[in-house]
Amino acid sequence: MARGPRIDFPGAFHHVYARGIEKRVIFTDDEDREELRRRIRLNLERFGASCLAWAFLPNHFHLLFQSEDGILSRFMHCLMSGYSLYFNGRHDRVGHLFQNRFRSVPIQSEPYLLELIRYIHLNPLRAGVVGTMEELAEYRWSGHREIIRSRVPPWRDFPFLLEFFHGGDREGTRTNYRKFLEDGLRSDPTVAYSDGPEPNEEAAPAGWEVPSMQDGQEDSYREFLRAVSRACRKRGISTEELRAGRRDRSSSHARREILKDCVVGRGMDRRIVCSWLGITDAVGAYLLRSPPRRGRFPDARTGEGGLLSAILPGSLRSS
Repeated sequence: MARGPRIDFPGAFHHVYARGIEKRVIFTDDEDREELRRRIRLNLERFGASCLAWAFLPNHFHLLFQSEDGILSRFMHCLMSGYSLYFNGRHDRVGHLFQNRFRSVPIQSEPYLLELIRYIHLNPLRAGVVGTMEELAEYRWSGHREIIRSRVPPWRDFPFLLEFFHGGDREGTRTNYRKFLEDGLRSDPTVAYSDGPEPNEEAAPAGWEVPSMQDGQEDSYREFLRAVSRACRKRGISTEELRAGRRDRSSSHARREILKDCVVGRGMDRRIVCSWLGITDAVGAYLLRSPPRRGRFPDARTGEGGLLSAILPGSLRSS
């Protein structure tokens, strides 16, 4: 089936990740890692884009990407094709290096943006690449080390982030940032941004069957399943009861929260989410009906109403 178009627009923020084909490593040594980091830096400068967080793992990498011109696909095409040519040439191999297209999830709320900074920078620790927060601070292949070692907080061009982590002085700001990451270690380790298993390995909540879907929808469905689990836990109902069509108040609130999480927060297509929930699109539209909020993120389809595109105009470069 044809792949659906990516959601992208000027000022958009994206969680971007790419994995090696058949889960194979995409780095053999630090020379490879340095080459990818160099190419990220050069392409950020070339396209006038920003990277708020990044991490390299043995067989995949994560970026928190933003551009004022909506050029995510062009940026990633240059980055991945260039690195693949380098890697194949250096290691005398042919064929694809990366598995399918890169994956991207648009960010539609400030809390989601902050959680992604935390998730990406904790990824090497949660994956077992390093063992402690102290080792993470020395891990060269993550933006966390740059933040910890920076003489000047790297958020000077990003007032929203600087305000969130502000601690009175440079050390206080870094202390607040470290505490924010450490708090994440005490939260649910299966946060919605986890790289996780392949789509066909994803364990659906009990009572939910994996539907047929178009190519490119697997990531969205994984996010949907996690939203279901979170909403049901919060409302004290089972996923089987929700799927069976319960119409009590708790189930209605759970469906509304799932729709807001997926459609408003992550920019998914409402009709698709409604079909996964087993409700009509009209019911979904009713559940989502609420007065607009001031200071919202850009609309996932139009790009309008963007708060961060106005208050985060700068770019954060890898050093």
